[in-house]
Amino acid sequence: MRRFLLLAAFILGLSGCAGRDAVTPLNPRHTRIEWLGNECFRITSPIGTSILTNPYAPKTGGRSLPSNLKSDVVLITSETPQNNNVNALANQPAILRGGVGIGVNNVTGIRIVGVPLYLNPESPSSLGMNLVYAWTMDGIRYCFAMHPSSALDADQLAQVGRVDVLFMTPQGISATLRENFLTQLKPHLLIPAGSGAKGWTVGDKHAVQGGGLMLAREMLPAGIATLHF
Repeated sequence: MRRFLLLAAFILGLSGCAGRDAVTPLNPRHTRIEWLGNECFRITSPIGTSILTNPYAPKTGGRSLPSNLKSDVVLITSETPQNNNVNALANQPAILRGGVGIGVNNVTGIRIVGVPLYLNPESPSSLGMNLVYAWTMDGIRYCFAMHPSSALDADQLAQVGRVDVLFMTPQGISATLRENFLTQLKPHLLIPAGSGAKGWTVGDKHAVQGGGLMLAREMLPAGIATLHF
């Protein structure tokens, strides 16, 4: 509980952060997590390296992405307009998607593992593939799953490794699959996305105001906490 209270104490009101052109310098000890709408998050390390997930096309729901949006790395889980709008980026980031995203990629000094899950494992295809990404940034292990179509097998679980922060949406996922993923990965912090995220809670619940938070490893709760943007 003490660590969870520390997490709450470090939540910042980042109102207007989505519209800013430049990334505000961080405290040397903290990583910043911003929610930019839909399944799009930007995770920025203390030295300023940023990873953006699932940039979405206009009119696919939610608010618009900020202008002059920049990131060092973009992770795309599936090839749908809700997830793959790389034209929204004002710079030329490294992009992991499809076959390029599978396996281990070392990008800007970060080792990113892409694990493919398929709607039909017996007949795997790119159309039914959803990538699960895992990486470590400043001592915190992240996993961006969003829409897992199945639980992880032993080999996939070994590739993902331990998880501190899990991004996964409740929409379109059965309660059994959600619980399986949480049991397998045992994250300290669960971050859902999308309109269906409201009220989906495992353990303690904490609302974030202003679209972002600052996070350090010692602030992670001991059990599983759900963080709502």
